[in-house]
Amino acid sequence: MQCTFGEFLPGAESDPEPNRSFEEYLGTFRNNALAAGNLLFGSAFDVKSSAIAKVEGDVFELLEAGAFWSAASAWNKYMDSGDWISTAFTCPAGSVPTPTRKVAIVKLPRGYDATKLFRPEVRGSIQAHEHALKLRGMELGLSSPDIVGVRLPHPLPAELQIFMQPVASLGEADQLLLEDAHKLLEDRIEATGFLFAVAVKRTTRSDRLYQPLFEANVLKYLIENVLRGAAFRFYAHLNSFAGADVEGHYRAASLISLIRGGTPTKAVDVLYLATHPRASAQSILDDLPLFPL
Repeated sequence: MQCTFGEFLPGAESDPEPNRSFEEYLGTFRNNALAAGNLLFGSAFDVKSSAIAKVEGDVFELLEAGAFWSAASAWNKYMDSGDWISTAFTCPAGSVPTPTRKVAIVKLPRGYDATKLFRPEVRGSIQAHEHALKLRGMELGLSSPDIVGVRLPHPLPAELQIFMQPVASLGEADQLLLEDAHKLLEDRIEATGFLFAVAVKRTTRSDRLYQPLFEANVLKYLIENVLRGAAFRFYAHLNSFAGADVEGHYRAASLISLIRGGTPTKAVDVLYLATHPRASAQSILDDLPLFPL
């Protein structure tokens, strides 16, 4: 990562060719890694294709997270100043500069308890709900999404000013920031402040398509029903639709919308074919004016 992206963030302001595709970025990363392995270990270097695919999936997620962060920082500056200064991203149509509407879009670790982001009293409502289920020998089965978007507290504390600044590269220091930024948000988010989640998949397998559907239904139930929070959106960003009926799977209705009655909605609100980090981040940015709170 340091060798390939140590000088710029793909798709953002610092990228000399920001319109490149994920395949181009990942191809360069792959070639650099294989060349380094052959140089360092010679004939002893033997990495299986499955291992390469696993690492490329992690890199794909990090590329998305970095681009999302930079798009969010452009939005936050606009919310404060009313001037759109980003050259990498376009100001979303219908945006109204409002200092209270700043956001953070952060990557979550695997197996992380996303409820840690909520303020203690909000999290207490979820814990009470879970405890009531456990008393009956059941559980909801919380699952952690890959990336989440939350409303930042206002006024913005000094320790959260980092979310006003774009990430410069995917060098070692900025990688660490992207991986650990969620810790800055723990115990800070209101019930109405959990805006959206993004499931990120590099490749597609039929058996893996159900995880985002499960996450979407559980999160929508928790936020909209248990917490009486704001309307919540769930995105699935896939680098490829090949190998499975992706669009067919993600026509599934939200169970909460069916129970509530009226007009049903999808569990996965947006299925997005993510081919370029810049366009992927812009698609999220364009949806930020949709959130009423």
